Amino acid sequence: MTLLARPISRDEFIRAFRLSKPLVSWPETIAIGNSGGPDSTGLLFLMYRFFSENRHVANLPRRVLSLHVDHGLQAASEDMVQRCTENARSIGVEHHVFKVPWAKDGYPKLPTEGPLEHSARLARYRVLFDGMTKVNASILALGHQADDQVETSLMRIMKGSTEDGAAGMKHCRRWGMNFGYFGAGGPMDYEGMRRWIIRPLLTFPKDRLLATCEENKLSYFNDKTNFQPELTLRNALRQWLANDGKQNEFNKHLLDVSILQKKLAALDIDIDPSGGVRQIHSAVNALALQADDIDHEVDFILSRNALRSPPGTYLITHRSLASIENPKVQRAIILRVLRYASFHPWGSLAAQVNRRTNSLSQIVDKLWGGNPFKEQIRPFCAGGGVSWTPVAISGDKFRFVDRGSNGNISFKNTESFGWLASRQNPPSHESMSDRGLPNPLRVDITSRIVSKLDSGNTSTLELLYDNRFLVTVNLASIPSDIERSIRSPENGSQIWLLSQTRWFWPKVVLRSPGTDDVVLHSAAQSPKNLVLFHNLSPNEVNQWKQIYWRPYEKEIVAPWIEVDFMRPLTTM
Repeated sequence: MTLLARPISRDEFIRAFRLSKPLVSWPETIAIGNSGGPDSTGLLFLMYRFFSENRHVANLPRRVLSLHVDHGLQAASEDMVQRCTENARSIGVEHHVFKVPWAKDGYPKLPTEGPLEHSARLARYRVLFDGMTKVNASILALGHQADDQVETSLMRIMKGSTEDGAAGMKHCRRWGMNFGYFGAGGPMDYEGMRRWIIRPLLTFPKDRLLATCEENKLSYFNDKTNFQPELTLRNALRQWLANDGKQNEFNKHLLDVSILQKKLAALDIDIDPSGGVRQIHSAVNALALQADDIDHEVDFILSRNALRSPPGTYLITHRSLASIENPKVQRAIILRVLRYASFHPWGSLAAQVNRRTNSLSQIVDKLWGGNPFKEQIRPFCAGGGVSWTPVAISGDKFRFVDRGSNGNISFKNTESFGWLASRQNPPSHESMSDRGLPNPLRVDITSRIVSKLDSGNTSTLELLYDNRFLVTVNLASIPSDIERSIRSPENGSQIWLLSQTRWFWPKVVLRSPGTDDVVLHSAAQSPKNLVLFHNLSPNEVNQWKQIYWRPYEKEIVAPWIEVDFMRPLTTM
């Protein structure tokens, strides 16, 4: 006898929702991406019911909004808009529809042929984040469920490595995927980094969402293109899974099951695709748990072995690295440090050398291979915007190493060998100018400041510099003589962010015609509350916060300006 799937109960959803909490307090409003399908419709209902029945509970959101993106790619788009609107209203949720402005505001032209899913997905996320700003929501909840995790994991395995499949599965389940680098305000807009995506339904399979909709008489819309295998590999996988792991004539040309079997065979977990969807579900979940274990081990290693180094860099001894023998842990450590030190957006593939096997293998060979005391070890860069530099470490200090006549590194008796990961040197300003490219390390922020002052808004102005540092300008405390000089067109004065030191920290300068730049602020702070390793006790966390570094030159500090390094070393 086949047991019917159970609807998701109140208690089950409460537990799942609490586990999805990001590293920020719950806001007043949560937006839900509503596609009209059973997943988002079920999430909309469960979320609204939970908040409505728990209004007396402190520190919970009070308002749920439904956001639908009309991409206009299908004849049924208008019907989907209408159904989503009716569904949201029937549940009692405020609903907003946003159209994709194809060929406007930096969006590409409307795609008319070839695979459309990738273009539609990118546009959909951007419109959703723009919509979040318009409705004043900082958290977006999506209705992705357990079957979606399996699709994503198998997609990564088919397109990349088996470890990418594990990472994809693991990160799909995590609560804190920060998509700040999708901020609509551009690369200098820090506000986007406050946005979070949560996925409370990732522990529930599709059939339980369908049962929830049926139990509560929720009408939903099935997108027929999700089952057209000729469109994309994802759709072919979706149909293959819906067919309990059996191949058919429609998806053979997109999904080569023999290739999938070979890649799955390389995993430490026994997965037989012919065993049906249930076996694939349990095996991929086990794979995700393995990825969680590796992340916890990396947390432990990084938190116990960090040494004092300049903000935006990570320093570790060769001895600490040599004790790590698991290749998967080695690779995970490299990816974590790359993401921390890179100038590419935090969490992006570009900040992780796009997970290219060749690049990661090159870094592993350099950091773990050979004897640094006998062989020639040189600085190198293997992508991701990060340089790796050999250094000599003594106590809480380090120096760049000298080389003898034979090219080998020279050490003092009290020193040990280590590696310093830091931001890669950018192209020269002249070369970028010759190519007509803007220099991201030389930014005029005058118009931003003046615009806020002219509007009467004297709140703080937050700017993300080089995707690494938060520059906060307290407009209410800006000195009157500086304010007059930048607001008077005849003066021609400007406030710029420029780079300083070999670590490319920002400094704030005042530029006036005919005079030298005046440095207003040059101090750069180390991370404050971003080293959130779960294995550390409160006392150890306080000690971690004291890991800082100061330059030899005296810093200039303006009381109305603050500069903080803003990239986490943890998995988030």
